[in-house]
Amino acid sequence: MSTPTGDALATRNDLAKAKAHAGDFRGAVTEFRALVKDFTNAVGADHPRTLDVRVNLAGVLGTAGQFTKAVAVAEPLLRDQVRVLGPEHADTLETRQLLASLRYRAGDAEGAAEELEQLLAALSRVLMPTHDRITKLKREIAFLKR
Repeated sequence: MSTPTGDALATRNDLAKAKAHAGDFRGAVTEFRALVKDFTNAVGADHPRTLDVRVNLAGVLGTAGQFTKAVAVAEPLLRDQVRVLGPEHADTLETRQLLASLRYRAGDAEGAAEELEQLLAALSRVLMPTHDRITKLKREIAFLKR
């Protein structure tokens, strides 16, 4: 059996996104899970495209209301992104924000606050202390800790 080409995988990724956009979350989840395996086989587990597909899987699970499953996908993804891309990379920061949201929606406000604190620490290394995103994160953390 041959490995799918990059173009075929990219097309399948786009189709899976379209399924999710159309509300076919079950179909999108099934396709994203298969794509994670296929991208891993084609370009490796640490390749940015493989990591992107894993983000898509976590996101569609969250959109479908499967927050616990989405957290289970996002946690190891975030660890891999920190290891491969670094803690301040835009994709890593986006995933940390996603994981905080998923934790909150799964009923884990404390875990969400911890993720946002780590996000704040990373952003504080690259943004000015008065940046709007820093200010907003501080408010969100205060809200979650109330």
